[in-house]
Amino acid sequence: MNILQVTLGFYPAQAWGGPVKIVHQNSKELVARGHSVSVYCTNLLDKNNKIRPATFEQAIDGIRVVYLNTLNIKNWPGTVGPFWLPDLPSYLRREIHQVDLVHLNGYRSPFLLAVARAARKAGIPVVTQPHGTLPVIMHSFFLKKLYDRLLGDPEIKHIGCLIALQESEKQQALAHGIPAHKIEKIPNGIDPQEREKVSEKGAFRERFGIDPEKPLILFLGRINKKKGTDMLLEAFSRMNLPDARLVIAGPDDGQLAEVERLIQQFGLSEKVFLTGLLCGSDVLSAYQDADLFVLPCRTDTFPVTIMEACLMKLPMVITDRCEIADLVKGRVAEVVPFDPQAFAYGMALLLSEKERYTRYQNNCLAMINDTFSIQAVVDHLESVYRRVMKDQREN
Repeated sequence: MNILQVTLGFYPAQAWGGPVKIVHQNSKELVARGHSVSVYCTNLLDKNNKIRPATFEQAIDGIRVVYLNTLNIKNWPGTVGPFWLPDLPSYLRREIHQVDLVHLNGYRSPFLLAVARAARKAGIPVVTQPHGTLPVIMHSFFLKKLYDRLLGDPEIKHIGCLIALQESEKQQALAHGIPAHKIEKIPNGIDPQEREKVSEKGAFRERFGIDPEKPLILFLGRINKKKGTDMLLEAFSRMNLPDARLVIAGPDDGQLAEVERLIQQFGLSEKVFLTGLLCGSDVLSAYQDADLFVLPCRTDTFPVTIMEACLMKLPMVITDRCEIADLVKGRVAEVVPFDPQAFAYGMALLLSEKERYTRYQNNCLAMINDTFSIQAVVDHLESVYRRVMKDQREN
């Protein structure tokens, strides 16, 4: 198959979060199975910077990546805001007829909409994977609802299949008018070989001046309201573990100023480390040197960080607002309400109860194999692709 993946950002632009890793992992496995995969993405490194100043192409792990020159409004609220890709129309005119299937990653983007329309006009089947973007939960509520009504919903109903990460996303898709027979539940997956990229143990602590004897709690993700870093700081301030240290690793996505203010307010400047965005082997190195991973989210669909923590045998505390909380509860994670006192208790519990901690730690790799296997994910993905292509030919 000749597959076109379309996504907001791709390596090295890790500031765009989990979909960057998911598209890479899935595409790499598809290439290993003999498929041809191209990726269309922006050339944005983050909201304010570009990887390179114009459209360019690059091969990564056998994947052809087209980084399209992108014009955006840097001070627009939210993750990225509106943007324009002047070279996209010419690429679509030249290449869309060579594609067997288009896989859109995300939702509510004129970029994805333009590709979907070109594919539909050319008779190319489309699969879309929202990655948790269907609900209207953060920023620009009116504009998002207007987009859905005028552009998104009418176009999304013509897709061949929508990939939902779990049952809650399936219900969201049904609410958008997607027929049940066009929705397929496929979880995210991770390649266990990623563990081989990790640096020597202790390298992360040494780099950021963190005492190797202190218990280290790790939050890794974009710093925004959705991820709950404000609640995490209040919870950390309430813990009765004075030696504990907290790392907040990730790019600013609108909440860094508040986080810095709360660190001062709670008197945590000697105990909290802000590392900024971590890339490459530094990500797994952070998990390796941590004693506990935390996800204090207000809402989250299927965080890649949970899989990464499992890969590095790191027990975790997450909120019940995470939509895959039931998968990990009592097996590798303590699941608590979105409440600073409850979260503080959960962190202290895991760091003090060695038997429970060890049990969770021992369950992590088993969970990678039986729940988060990249091979099983791509097996399912291939079957969806073939079915959608068959349906397109027959119709």
